[in-house]
Amino acid sequence: MEDPRQEQSRREREAVLSEYGTWRLTGDEDAPVAAEVGTLETLLRLRDQQQDAPDPGWWTEELMTQLLTEIVPRTVVQPRERVMDMVPTLSRFFTYLVETGRWSPDSMPVTEAPAALAALEFATLEAAEDPSRRSFSTNVLGHGIALGVDLEDDEQLAGYMHWYNSLPDDERVQLSDTGRLPSPTVAFDRERAVQAAREDRRASSSWPWFLPAPEAEDSIALGDLAQGEDLEVYAASRFVRRAAAILELVGEEGVRITSTGALGRADCRALLTDGEGSGPAVRSMWDRPELTGPWITLLDGGWLEIVGGRALARPGPVPYLPLGSDSDGFVEFGHAVLTAALFGKEARDAEDGGFRGMPDTLAALLAACSSSGLALPEPFSEDPGAPEIPWDPATGQWDRDELRRYVAVARDLDDLAAVGILEREGRRFTGSPAVMVALVALIRDQNDPPPEDQQRLL
Repeated sequence: MEDPRQEQSRREREAVLSEYGTWRLTGDEDAPVAAEVGTLETLLRLRDQQQDAPDPGWWTEELMTQLLTEIVPRTVVQPRERVMDMVPTLSRFFTYLVETGRWSPDSMPVTEAPAALAALEFATLEAAEDPSRRSFSTNVLGHGIALGVDLEDDEQLAGYMHWYNSLPDDERVQLSDTGRLPSPTVAFDRERAVQAAREDRRASSSWPWFLPAPEAEDSIALGDLAQGEDLEVYAASRFVRRAAAILELVGEEGVRITSTGALGRADCRALLTDGEGSGPAVRSMWDRPELTGPWITLLDGGWLEIVGGRALARPGPVPYLPLGSDSDGFVEFGHAVLTAALFGKEARDAEDGGFRGMPDTLAALLAACSSSGLALPEPFSEDPGAPEIPWDPATGQWDRDELRRYVAVARDLDDLAAVGILEREGRRFTGSPAVMVALVALIRDQNDPPPEDQQRLL
């Protein structure tokens, strides 16, 4: 679910770009508006996501330099001519901002902007051509562009990646590190590569290709599961602790909430430090998933109610009892709130914050709750052991549905780690016995039994 700040930023970005297109055509009917808007959309989105700069009219020399010489080379794959057009396009955008009154008063002086941009023109091109400033994927895909591969053509892209994966390890490392491979063992031939990709399509499987096969020794029998009455497990859960802290903060008298239905900044800071210190800077509760997740679950489960601009504590299905006053009661509350979190995500649509990857996410969660946890691989990793995206035999391309399966599950696991239900170290996810107990409750609530492969995990 897109939080209110992100939604507002996106809408403002779209409005500004639409207005810019109209403004640009007014001055030049033959202007390449679509290409310029595409470039600007990328720049404005990266500013918002990686520089915390959502205002399209706010520009400083430091922000421009970091954006064009660090962020863009690391994240954007584009031909040299498009890189050369970035600064001129941005210069025209600045003129639009000034003429329409959108240039922020907090920006650099308008008179200094042209010189600052001109000074960046060569630096931008130099940064784009420096492999040390690019990521693994931008180096590999950038070489594909140099070979004439149309990255928008799925078939050509699949053939190129098949050729890349067929190279010896040392050549793949060289290409990913430098973006160049002057003398490959096997020369790239586009038609041959596309044909080879078609012929090498792996047979698809109902079990998620990016998850390890279920092992019998990792099986957990439902009848042998502890009932969750392990005080230490629930006391260690970040999600349960945060939910308890929210209820203690709200208390019997309740607390004022913002117009968006969130806790105020001071309350958020207090929760994020558990009462210690002054707390981190917080713009909105909706920016902090470790607060938003428990907050929504407490509302869903009936532990909180919004009345007249105040959040009020309610008994809920299982009353909250503090850890120090009633250990058994705290365990019951912990189990109830974790279960409510999973049930709430299962009940919601994906666009409203629900699970995106079910039933594959279920299989991934079961693996994460096993003794070894789940190391979610990167499909585009240079690691020779990384799984390959299955091919679609009908098209000879990457199977887009299979790639979507991976992305959906990865986002679900990331979300659960962000709110504190799972633990994450790098790309390894682990779930506690308390999460497993809540997961079993969700499985039992399903109308249909789990697939055979998933039953083995249970």
